[in-house]
Amino acid sequence: MSKRVNDIAEVAYYGSCPSEEFVRHAFPDSRIPFFCYGINIASFMDERKASLKAIEAWPEPIKKKLHFEARKGFRERLKQAAPKMLVVDFSRITRASLMRYRNTLLTVPYELLEAGPDLQREAFGIFKIIPFGCREFWTHVIEAMRAFCDFVNTELPDTGLILLDVPPTADYRGTLIDSNTYMIDFCRWQMRYPMSRMLVDLCLEHIENSRVLTPPVDLYSDDTALYGPAPMHYSAEVWKEMAGRFHADGGFEGLPRSSDLVSILTNYSGLMDAFTKTALSNPNLHRFSLDILHGALPYLFAKISSPAHSHFVDPIDSHDVVAAFRWILGREPESAETFLNHYALHNRGELRETLLRSFEFQSQVPHYAKQQ
Repeated sequence: MSKRVNDIAEVAYYGSCPSEEFVRHAFPDSRIPFFCYGINIASFMDERKASLKAIEAWPEPIKKKLHFEARKGFRERLKQAAPKMLVVDFSRITRASLMRYRNTLLTVPYELLEAGPDLQREAFGIFKIIPFGCREFWTHVIEAMRAFCDFVNTELPDTGLILLDVPPTADYRGTLIDSNTYMIDFCRWQMRYPMSRMLVDLCLEHIENSRVLTPPVDLYSDDTALYGPAPMHYSAEVWKEMAGRFHADGGFEGLPRSSDLVSILTNYSGLMDAFTKTALSNPNLHRFSLDILHGALPYLFAKISSPAHSHFVDPIDSHDVVAAFRWILGREPESAETFLNHYALHNRGELRETLLRSFEFQSQVPHYAKQQ
C-alpha cells in the first residue's frame, strides 16, 4: 500500500457487507469508536425505543439483532464518538425493508427473510412490514436522509464524511445461470445503484464537509464471481486496492466533491444495457423490472430532485408512462432508459404528443385507416 496520508486517530463506519474492508485497509491504525452495520437509515435516525417482548421465543440471531436495534440511540453514540472521519455506504442500508412496531421503525433482518413460513407469518402479526421500494418506504428513507444531513452538519461539523459510491459491475465474469432467480437478482442490483447514487448526491449537496469515493472502472477482482451478480463492493481485494489509491491520491482532501461525470455515464450506460437485455429475456422478469421502475425509482427521483414548477401543472405519474405506451403503441417501454426518458417529460400532454408524433405510431395509422 502507498504511504498513508492524513492518519486519522478515530474513524466511524456506517454501512453493510462488507465495505468495512475499506476502513480496515485505509485506516488500519485508527480506533473505531462507532460501528453500525446493516440498519436502515430510517431506523438509524428514529430515536423511539421499543420493548420487543413478543419475540422472546424467536431464534437467537434474529432476536439479538432486533433487541439491539430496538434500544436505539445510534445518533447519540455517533455524536459522543465525535470521529474525525465517518465512512458511509448507502448501498445496503437504504434498501433493507422496514417494519413498524407500534410507533418505532426497525429493519427487517436478513435472517427473518430466510426463516420458515411459520415464523414469517408470526412476524406479520407483530410488525407492520414496509417493503423496500413502496412509497411509504421511500417517504421514511428520504425524511431520514434529510435528518441525517442536518445531524452531521449540526453535531459533527468537524467530521469528514466519505460516501462510498459503489456501482454494480456490468462486466460480470462468473458463470451465468439461466434461471429466474439469477436474473431477478441481477435486475435488482442494476436498479439499486441509481437509487443509492441519488442518496449520495443528496448528502454531497447538503453536507459541505463530504467527499465521494468511487472505484475506478479498471478495478476488478475474480472474487466478485463468487457472489453472482453482486456489486464490486463484495470483493475484499477491490477495497484493498481502493484504500491504496485513496492514500496515493491524497486521502480525504484528494477526494472529489462529485463523481467524474464520464465515469458515471459509462457505468450507467453499461448497467442499463445489461439490465434491458436481461429483463427482456423473460416476460415475467420484464414485468418485475417495470414494477421496480415505475414504483420506486421515479418517486425517489422526484422526492430528491424537486422537479420544476411545470411538472406540477399536469404531472406525469410513474404509471402514466406504461399506460401511455400500452394505449398508444400497444406495448410497454422497451428499456429502463426509454421509461426514464419519458417519465422526465414535463406533463401528460407532452408525453401523449411525444408518442403520437413518434415514427412507430405514425407508421401504424395507415394500417388502422384501411380497416375502416
